[in-house]
Amino acid sequence: MAEKSQQETPERQHKATYARDKRKGGYLIRVEGPYANRFAKRVVPVTRKNNSESEEEIDQLVWSGKDKETGKPVALYTFIPQGADAEEDVSF
Repeated sequence: MAEKSQQETPERQHKATYARDKRKGGYLIRVEGPYANRFAKRVVPVTRKNNSESEEEIDQLVWSGKDKETGKPVALYTFIPQGADAEEDVSF
């Protein structure tokens, strides 16, 4: 029997991305997946346009429904913005 050299990670059911807030300005977090409306008060990985990820703390559910194009369940949330890293040394 051959052993697997890398552990396989299960595929995620949900994907979180940043979305523009058209009503108030700024950004929201958009979650797409079967249980998109159940992530309030959780920390989730959010994917940027360049496919990098950051952890964001979701605050409140703003809206949930179905995506017009795909028909998949989606939800929009406010999030708690993180400040700049205090440990980062900035030099001139």
